[in-house]
Parts: sequence; C-alpha cells; structure tokens
Amino acid sequence: MKRLVVLLVAVAGVVALAGRFLPSNAASVAGSPISRQSLDSDLSAIAGSPDYTCFLSEERRISGRPPLPFLGAGTASANGGVYDARFVDNWLGSMITNRVVAHIVARNGLRVTPGDLAVARSVLSRRITTVLDSEARSLGAAAPGCGGNGTAVLGSLPAWFVAEQVRAEADQAILDARAAHAGLTPAQISSYFELHRRTFAKDCISIIVLRTRAEAQVAEAALASGVPFAREAAAASATRQTAATGGVAGCGLLAGTFLARPVSAMAVGKVSGPVAGNGVFWVVQLTGRSTQSLAAVRAAVVTAVLRAGQARAGREIARAIASSSLAVDPRYGTPAAHRVTLVQSPASPPPGALLSPSAIQPRLTAASS
Repeated sequence: MKRLVVLLVAVAGVVALAGRFLPSNAASVAGSPISRQSLDSDLSAIAGSPDYTCFLSEERRISGRPPLPFLGAGTASANGGVYDARFVDNWLGSMITNRVVAHIVARNGLRVTPGDLAVARSVLSRRITTVLDSEARSLGAAAPGCGGNGTAVLGSLPAWFVAEQVRAEADQAILDARAAHAGLTPAQISSYFELHRRTFAKDCISIIVLRTRAEAQVAEAALASGVPFAREAAAASATRQTAATGGVAGCGLLAGTFLARPVSAMAVGKVSGPVAGNGVFWVVQLTGRSTQSLAAVRAAVVTAVLRAGQARAGREIARAIASSSLAVDPRYGTPAAHRVTLVQSPASPPPGALLSPSAIQPRLTAASS
C-alpha cells in the first residue's frame, strides 16, 4: 500500500459476484484500465500470505488508523471465506493511486531503471521490518511477529505481486527524489550525502524533555547560569528515564527526526534552545559526534532523500488525481465530486430487502470466476 497518498474506493455492498455478468474493468484512470482480474489477483495473493496481511494490519495500527480486517465478519479462514469490503475499498484505492503516479512518471519522461527497482525493493523491505520492529517494541515482545522482517514477508508472496509492489514503490520514490531536487543513482546519493554530511554523523546527545515552551525556557536559563546539564535534567525532565540518567540519551543517527536539523548545526558541548517535537519541548546538549562513511549510512541517506520530497510530491499527486478522468464500474461505486475519497458507494438496499446477505460479499474465489 502506498505510504504517501492513501485514498479509498468504497466498494458497493450490492455487488453480485457471478463473474460472467461483471464488466472486465473495476476502474480506469485517464482511460487506462484497472481490470477486475488484476484486483482479484492481488486479493488472492494477499490472501495467501498471512504474514503480509498481518503487516498491513500492524502498519495501520502504528499509523493511528482504525483496524481494517482482510476477511469479512464470521470468516474463520481464507479458504472459502469473504473479503472485508473495507479492505477491498482500500486496496482498489491504492491501485488507482499507483496508476496515477505511474502516469506522472511517464508524462515527465522519467525512466525506472534496474537500479531504481533495487533501491525500491530495499526501501519496501526496510519499511516492513521497521513496522514489525516498532510493533514488537510497543507490545514488549521478545521478537517481531508477522514473519519477523521484510525479507521474510516479501518471500511469502508471489514473485509477480512483489514485482508489482516494488514497481509502484519505485515510481513513488522517483517522484519523491525529483521533488527533493535529488536522485537515486549511486552518484546522486553520494552527492546528497556530501551536501548533508553532518546530518548523517553519529551524534551523542543528552536531553531534557519539558511539557511547555515556558518550562523549556526556564531550563535553558538555568543551564546558561551554570547549572550542570545532568543536574537540570534530573530535576526538570518530564520523563523518568531522562531524569534518572541525567538526560543521557545515547548515540545514533538523527537523520529523519525533528532533532536532525538543530543538532547538525551545533558544535560538540553546546546546548540548543527549546526544540518542539512530539507534543513536547526538548533542550539538547551535543556531547559527541563521529563522522560516518556513505557505506555505513546509505540506507539512511536514501530515506532522507525520499522524506525531503514527500510533501511536494504528494501535492503533485493530489493535483493529478483531481484533474484525472476517473471511471469506476457502478457496481463498485461512483467517483466522488471532490476526490477526498476516490469513489462513493451507491446506496445499499435496506436489510429486509436482502434475500441472502452472504451472496453480496466478494468471495475469495472471485479471481478464478
């Protein structure tokens, strides 16, 4: 699923799934069709990988979005069960967004190279691993679930499906990098690294976490008057961990975090002014810095390039969606006027008018119908 633009397609609950009576296309974007068979094939591939469906669920949970079950209510397993209509909504929306992104790439004469695909696969795998690691930490689990890491999750899927997702990731990455006035070739990554070398240093920091800017300013004034950083952290920090350690937070790469820019501009031994982030304020002391080679931080550099262009590329994609001609099989829904969601569901009949509610749900066997 695309991380940048999440747009939904509302699938009508009144879809009768006798395959020979359904049009061949689920939707089309600017005249480019998205076939019903391709949608069904994607759903079948996902159904065959519990690890991938688990990852998709964890990704939504970590991002604060409500749960989105893959299977419909009352379905015990993928064998003979039904897809949850909300999941189909989301996945078809992702397919439409991917098609729009591919059109932008082609329209601008951008070329997806084997190197771009290799970078995209690595980015996708790392994102899966990061989600699973984050979820394991939040649960206090000894090891990540859902296959454990991105390599295992991608290995549980059909090769053609992985290639499809990697290509979509590559299209998105190319737009992100272009929006950041950068690129993903080895030479371009090296150039970006040299321009932002201090951002990719391993920084050792101590921190004081304060609830308000006023509290942070009081702490800043105390430090300026000569109070040792560790003493002020122990007395004023809002978190038990930083108070207990005298503010010592350890060493690592700050690239991609809200602390990266202010800390990269600091000299060792200096203390920052209040930095807003995560709903609180931070006073930071840089206690050490060691430079890193590109080889050691290449993944972080690629991530930084993509993040630098995400917002601008997202606006470009949103404009393209708003101006694209979008057609959807009326059994799935109708295009929304303002494209907040790509498709609005048609009104469902009253429950009493349904002879068999189960007959109107997308079946897991739809791809073979």
